[in-house]
Amino acid sequence: MALFGRRKPGFSKEVKLKPEDISGEFSDRNDPAMVRNANPKMEKAEMAARAQAVMDGTAKPAAEAAAASASEDLAQAAAARGETVDLFEYLDSLPEVADPFPPSEPDPEPAPEPERKPAEMLAEYIRERTKAVSLTGRKSLAKEEPHLDEMLEELRGLESCKDICTVKGNKDEYFYSDEHMAHNYARIAMLVLEKDIPLTIAEMVRFNCKTYPSPTPLSYFERHPYYYTEPQLKHALTMLSRNPDYSDVKTFVTENNHVTYLYSEKHMSFKYARALAEGVESGEADG
Repeated sequence: MALFGRRKPGFSKEVKLKPEDISGEFSDRNDPAMVRNANPKMEKAEMAARAQAVMDGTAKPAAEAAAASASEDLAQAAAARGETVDLFEYLDSLPEVADPFPPSEPDPEPAPEPERKPAEMLAEYIRERTKAVSLTGRKSLAKEEPHLDEMLEELRGLESCKDICTVKGNKDEYFYSDEHMAHNYARIAMLVLEKDIPLTIAEMVRFNCKTYPSPTPLSYFERHPYYYTEPQLKHALTMLSRNPDYSDVKTFVTENNHVTYLYSEKHMSFKYARALAEGVESGEADG
């Protein structure tokens, strides 16, 4: 029992044997199984990798392992001589390994797009111009397309072209997409394109009085999208006063800031228009 019990200090003297003290036939140096890596961490990682390869069934066959060992021996022998291994000789010594990643299947070709009808192509052209804040005039289309009437008739019957709308002026008919332009803006753009300044002023003054309601300052027409100059506006006011078609459009000047406003008697009285205008100016002055 004492032999298997706890060893007491001084019970026996440990003797450490050096490899050279052991006869050559029993030396660990002659046992390949006892060869150890100089780096314990690397040795542990190699052993774990070998064990995992065995469990995964990916361990190299004996012939492949032997070929790999031969390649390593070639590199080690050259390093021992202080030489470098010839690249092509080293590559020839490497084992043949099957490619684990087979070539991927080529991407399928996209299905061809269905051929579009002429009316659909026309609608797409109108949409692109609408995105650029431009109307498309019928006269300009007729110069490019001799069968425009047939195309427009087909366009009106297509569900995919329901967004294409028209606005008529005195000089032309204009097309636009209501997905990219409001109907009111399309009418303003039509008026600007036709360059009838008195009509434009009268139409916008009536619209503002009816919709908001609000009188319209004359300076409103100096901004986008009109950009009318002062001489153009003065001439337009003269034309408005002489044309009976615009007899409902009146002007007045506020007493506080002396700003010229316009309103339509069809939709607003003079007293109401003046009160609204001076209220707006008082609010701007307070702000």
